[in-house]
Amino acid sequence: MRSLNYTMLLQILFVAYAFVIPFSLEMIRIIAPLIMLVWFLEGNLIQKFSLIKKEPFFIIFGIFLFILALSLLWTSPENLKFGAKYITRYWYLLPMFALFTSLKKTFVKPLLFAFLAGTFISVLGSYAVYFHLIPFEKYISEGASPFMHHTLYSIFLSFTIAILTDLLLTAQNPKLRIAYSTLWLFFTVNLFINIGRAGQLLFFILLMIVLIRRFKATLPSILIALTLFGGIFYTAFTLSPQFRSKMEITQKNLTHLSYNTSLGARVGLNIVAKDIVLQHPITGVGVGDYLSEKEKIVNKKYPERIYVRFLVHYHNQYAEFAVIAGIFGLFAYIALLFAVGRLKIQSNFFRTVQYLFATTFILTSLIDAMFHLNRPLSFFALFAGLLFAQHRMETEDSLTP
Repeated sequence: MRSLNYTMLLQILFVAYAFVIPFSLEMIRIIAPLIMLVWFLEGNLIQKFSLIKKEPFFIIFGIFLFILALSLLWTSPENLKFGAKYITRYWYLLPMFALFTSLKKTFVKPLLFAFLAGTFISVLGSYAVYFHLIPFEKYISEGASPFMHHTLYSIFLSFTIAILTDLLLTAQNPKLRIAYSTLWLFFTVNLFINIGRAGQLLFFILLMIVLIRRFKATLPSILIALTLFGGIFYTAFTLSPQFRSKMEITQKNLTHLSYNTSLGARVGLNIVAKDIVLQHPITGVGVGDYLSEKEKIVNKKYPERIYVRFLVHYHNQYAEFAVIAGIFGLFAYIALLFAVGRLKIQSNFFRTVQYLFATTFILTSLIDAMFHLNRPLSFFALFAGLLFAQHRMETEDSLTP
């Protein structure tokens, strides 16, 4: 009876975890440890660890962490504590293990809809800030995204819109279609009144994936899709001052590159990362020295690039891991994403979610620290855990006589 109670409590915590990820980092920090505590109390640990050891993804993840930990050996003594802190940040991924082994089939849909509900709360907060219904001190610099940085918010939102698109296209119930359509418009308008251009670009890519998954790639369907995308872009550019301003700034930055702008600093960081990797291609500089080495290179070769010196990560996850642990760190991260992308899932819906999720991390890792910041790590834990749980459940069903 006790095991049954722990099992039910664990499912409830999973749903609560999915709900709070889009809008409350504080609640993530409370619920994630509770999930792991109840997961241990639920028992069957030998069976759970056996499942984990059999899944290649988790083996690759273990190798990835080992490489980061090994790089402490060539980290400067004064930066060892900083390097150890970098690695401990991956505790945010712990719920992924519990989701994989213990999520029940009857709670898959509640978990997914809890995430959509949490995103709805986040979007409501965004509109409240946008229309100045609630105060927000960072409004000018951060846009109308009160719960997280505008770049991450736009990425989360574009991913959620893509899932809504698939739900809308496959819904049979007219009432569900109306509900999904309303949410789709509500979320999409919010995406384009914000200043997160990463998510706005990602929106079109993810939408294309959904359309390709659901429709044959014929000339008429391609023309319809391009017309739809063009219409969305034109409407956003015409009606959203934030979107228009961001596009004009982007065009200006591309024409006259300044390393003290958001876009230029990313270019500058990649140049610095290239310089460091060329000096330490095999082992990198160590997990504790990746920022101090950046500062040394900037001071020595690019002293005028003040903004590049100021930034606290490389805004490119591939570059950051290459700097930290050389080709081993870079390949380990790529292998991790590849393992997610090649996972065999039978469900058409969850296979679409898998492609959306893998594409999101593959692309956004080029412009942000998607596998080190706490919010993206929680996002990764949720959907990687969900996808691998779906794979586990499908495997179990296939073995059932």
